[in-house]
Amino acid sequence: MPTPLLSFVLRPSLRPIAVIISLGLVLLSATTTLLLSSSVNRQVVDMTRNFDLRQKVEMVAQLAYNMEISRRGYLLTLDESYLDLYQRSILTVDQTLSELALLSEDNPQQVARVKEISALVHREYEDVNETINLAKQGRVNEAVDIVRGAEGKLLLEKLANTVSQFVSAEESELFKRNNDINRMRSGMAVASIVALLSATMLGILLFSRIQRYARALIEGQTALLSEKELLEQRVRERTAELEQERRIAERERRRVEILLHDSNHRIGNSLATVSSLLGLQLRQTRNEEARRALSAARDRVHTVSTAHRRLRLGEDMESTRVDEFLHTVVEDIRNATGSERKIVFKTDFAPLDLKARDVTTIGIIVGELVTNAIKHAFPGRQEGQIFIAFKIDDNMPALIVEDNGVGCVSTNGEKPEEHNGLGMLVVEQLCLQFGGKPSYMLPEDGIGTRVVVRLSLLGQRMQKEQESLAEELGLETQTI
Repeated sequence: MPTPLLSFVLRPSLRPIAVIISLGLVLLSATTTLLLSSSVNRQVVDMTRNFDLRQKVEMVAQLAYNMEISRRGYLLTLDESYLDLYQRSILTVDQTLSELALLSEDNPQQVARVKEISALVHREYEDVNETINLAKQGRVNEAVDIVRGAEGKLLLEKLANTVSQFVSAEESELFKRNNDINRMRSGMAVASIVALLSATMLGILLFSRIQRYARALIEGQTALLSEKELLEQRVRERTAELEQERRIAERERRRVEILLHDSNHRIGNSLATVSSLLGLQLRQTRNEEARRALSAARDRVHTVSTAHRRLRLGEDMESTRVDEFLHTVVEDIRNATGSERKIVFKTDFAPLDLKARDVTTIGIIVGELVTNAIKHAFPGRQEGQIFIAFKIDDNMPALIVEDNGVGCVSTNGEKPEEHNGLGMLVVEQLCLQFGGKPSYMLPEDGIGTRVVVRLSLLGQRMQKEQESLAEELGLETQTI
């Protein structure tokens, strides 16, 4: 059964009042303890000072007595060694009187007694000094008469009485302080008991509150665990659904990729069939002009067919690497050139991802320009060099085809008159899709022909795609 006090404390409506009372009692007890402790410290300091006072006043009395003993010994024997005690007493008595006055300055009665003691000591010193001087002058009898007189004896008796009064007063103060200390000890004991009771009550209140908080915490943890298990179950179910959807999406992506690749190959094969049909027609045609037209058409269809078969789409199924594709185009042209012609191909392609339709168009332009260089740049020669590049020049994509052949550059950078065939017409039409046209110029060494096509519209599209991607990712847009 709980005690009445515990029942009072554990009542919910009375808990705040009990906490306030307990805290107040604890603070009051702590404050009282501090005050009592401070008072005890002061009492200890006073007791120490009282002890020092008694020691100093007794030392003064002893010094005065030593001066009298030293004088009597000297007068009886006239031995200077008896004056050593007198000299030491003189050197010590003034300092001792100063310390005694400093220690008793807080007590007016003791200050008066210290002054009286000081006056008596100085009179004693003068009396002793006078007799010693007489003895040193050979007037020993006069000095002895002074000593035998009543004045010296009266001085010592009066000094002894004054010292006795001083010591009695200090003992009375000491007794009073001891009583005060005893009362303070009792008060500190009571304050400690009150503080202990208050701390016990406060501990009970805190323990009760901690128990309540612990129960609430356990209940909350139990509910949280239940919610956690339910949430984990939902996450597992949703994860399984997402995994199933991912597998389906991956399967569909692979199917679409296969279909696209198959479509490209089918288109390439169909174009290859067209190229073969044009080849059959070429063999049956005897007209040279028609043969040249059919041969050019066959070659262009073959180029487009090869481009479609070589095309490898990225993960988005819309873009491809322009450098990889152009390398395959150049490799096909190198293989078609034949081993009898020693033409060296050098390339410099930027690793960019572009739309598949743009890459295919760029590949056809490269094929036409390189094929044209092979046909016209090296007449009567079996060797030469062709440099093909696709890179960013002055923040704009640029296609460059350069040879070290005979050269065919007009003064205004336009297409030479002798290059007005179907191939160059195709190149111009395809370049217009990118907002540019071929520019013909001399290479830096002045040998051959350099064709530069700046693809401004392609650069604008690339810039817009980069800005859109940067906006999605929250990044700053950079110029291509």
